[in-house]
Amino acid sequence: MEEIKESLAGFDALWQRVAGVRPALPAAFDAEDALLGFIQEETCASVRSAALARQFRGDARTLLQRQAELARLHVRRLRAERFIVTGLAGADEVDCRVPADRLAALRGAYLRAGALAEGYDAAAQAADGELAALFAAFAADVRTRARELRALLVGSF
Repeated sequence: MEEIKESLAGFDALWQRVAGVRPALPAAFDAEDALLGFIQEETCASVRSAALARQFRGDARTLLQRQAELARLHVRRLRAERFIVTGLAGADEVDCRVPADRLAALRGAYLRAGALAEGYDAAAQAADGELAALFAAFAADVRTRARELRALLVGSF
């Protein structure tokens, strides 16, 4: 029985070649979509960090205010890059809900920062030139943001 299973291994790939079915190509990188998505994510990160900063005091407040400002700077640069790529200068409205519970909001910000860093990493791999370098630099910034949020979250207990 094992011999039969082994002989059929790879049969689907072989049949697809014989039948003339081409493997699906990865989707082409769409800089406009990536930039727009990052603009929306960073806009919400800024709004949420500023809202969280109002709920904390001392070093935590300062940290969150700094994160909000860095996210705003990311948005400005991403909007400039979007204009270079598309010629579109307008800003889309983004709905950035902030949970009332500060621990839930902090946890959400931490999880979103991790996902955003992964998105920047993927975009850096897919993009070319200056845009790839920008995405790589922003990925590093956002990974730092995630580490800081995690430390703040752990320190809240």
